[in-house]
Amino acid sequence: MRIQVLPETLANQIAAGEVVERPAAAVKELVENALDAGARRIEVDLEEGGCRLVRVRDDGSGMGRVDAQLSLQRHATSKLRSKEELFSIATYGFRGEALPSIAAVSRFFLLTCEAGARSGTRIEVEGGRVLSVEDAGAPPGTTVEARDLFWNVPARRKFLKRAATEQAHSVEALLRLSLPRPEVAFTLREHGRVLLHLAAGDATPAQAARAEEALGREVRGRLLRVQAQVRGVRVHGLAASPDIERANASGVWLFVNGRAVRDRQLTHAVLRAYGEAMPHGRYPAAILFLQIPPRDVDVNVHPTKAEVRLADGRAAYEAIIAALRPPLAAGDWLHAARAAEVVGHGPAGAGAYASGGFEHAAGAAEGSTDYDSTLRFPGAAGWEDRQSTANASQAQLVPEQPYFGGVRYLGQLHRTYLVCEGPRGLVLIDQHAAHERMNYQRLRRAAAEHRGHVQPLLLPIVLRLAPASAARIAESSAELAAIGIEGEPFGNGSIAIKALPAPLASLHESTLGALLADLAEELSSFGHGESLDVRRDALLARAACHASVRANDGLAEDEAKALIAALDSTDFGARCAHGRPVVAEWPTAEIEKRFGRDYESYAHAAAPETI
Repeated sequence: MRIQVLPETLANQIAAGEVVERPAAAVKELVENALDAGARRIEVDLEEGGCRLVRVRDDGSGMGRVDAQLSLQRHATSKLRSKEELFSIATYGFRGEALPSIAAVSRFFLLTCEAGARSGTRIEVEGGRVLSVEDAGAPPGTTVEARDLFWNVPARRKFLKRAATEQAHSVEALLRLSLPRPEVAFTLREHGRVLLHLAAGDATPAQAARAEEALGREVRGRLLRVQAQVRGVRVHGLAASPDIERANASGVWLFVNGRAVRDRQLTHAVLRAYGEAMPHGRYPAAILFLQIPPRDVDVNVHPTKAEVRLADGRAAYEAIIAALRPPLAAGDWLHAARAAEVVGHGPAGAGAYASGGFEHAAGAAEGSTDYDSTLRFPGAAGWEDRQSTANASQAQLVPEQPYFGGVRYLGQLHRTYLVCEGPRGLVLIDQHAAHERMNYQRLRRAAAEHRGHVQPLLLPIVLRLAPASAARIAESSAELAAIGIEGEPFGNGSIAIKALPAPLASLHESTLGALLADLAEELSSFGHGESLDVRRDALLARAACHASVRANDGLAEDEAKALIAALDSTDFGARCAHGRPVVAEWPTAEIEKRFGRDYESYAHAAAPETI
């Protein structure tokens, strides 16, 4: 078969398959064009999830007749003039492919008008063929309609999902565009019914409200503001409490210079920062904005610009860790609900922010270089400046007293939970989880200091294990010695333990045997790709579990108080070494409701003054 040049219509349809794979992609491309045009109000209308109609209306700069016609030609753009500009892109679009690609696979309509012009321009296109170009009355801005998406490409249309599924993708696409642009108002409707209305406003309340829409209402009062800077990469955003758990990483939203991106390395940085605070197999929720000099970001590596390439990816990775880890380690999310309760919730959900995190992350910042001034994203510039007043006032409302230092010990429940009175209500602390976290941190410090806290035993302890377990322990003797457990084979499936880290030195022989069996099981579960740090931490977590008080262990009052007091000085003190919660709260309001003392749920209850 001979090589031939494809017809223009077919070439456009192929290009459309890369850029517009579903209605949500059309929404994304058209809304990005509106943002690049300086719009401050954007309205999106859908029918049948966008399969029947996608309409985007904005109040941006609009276009004249010549520009409107050129916009429908491939690789026609107002955003690039030279190849040098390709390596410092500061707009959402730059390829000039969106409009012709969408027009090639839909019944397309464009109405646009520049501010101050006597008339606008109306263009109608069907399947890539221009049907009409005429003058028309129109307000300043642009309206684009794409009807019957993929009507002329049935092979593509059959892969579209149900209307409800396509609608959900469009909602998510609009939310991703709205989060870095709090100064722009967005509205999304389906058959005239409002699905999403995001009012424009100051960064703090507007982004808090949009974060609730994106991550779910359960994050209200459980978001921490975080920020850090590492080697010119600045990170700021919102981190949800580890109590918010997901089955996958869909709750991690990342933005680079205002552009929503997918990046496995950066997502891994978020997961690593949360690692000790999340149970195994569970994922956190966070919305993070990375600001990087445009010259250090290549956005031209993916057909839909959903991925980017960074000149210094390691700096971005470390900046995310520096932003998230300190407030998570300090348990700042425990204050978030209390701070939100004090601040209160306005219509935009301003109370969803807590100020924890800035103080901890400040030490990670390097200089004050602000790359926002090089960007043409209006919403990115001055993000921190607009929040300075709100941050200062909110920081004063967050209690300075450490969380566990503010609870009063009352007693022990079932010899398992420590019952306390907290500022907001009833507090229960899992004694085993709390002690396990403390021991885990002690064991980590001992491992970091090598032999600093290892205690040689006067007489070796000989333990009999199952043959497979004994073999695994013998094979991994160097790895165990690195965490302070020194032993050697003693024949017939036995191991002679000669030294232990201080937290394990007082273990009973039977408990030590169970610990070695568990360590052997942990060692056998490691894959070839596990890093040494991950393997070490997993072994330490197992060891910490065996060194801790158990459920049904009685604690004297002074022992319980000492355990509680030590949690404030323990990193990740509110989660055990396996990510389980250490503390749970029942607010006074909830308790009063259970007893009918809220006087709203119980109309028959006596008035307070009669009790």
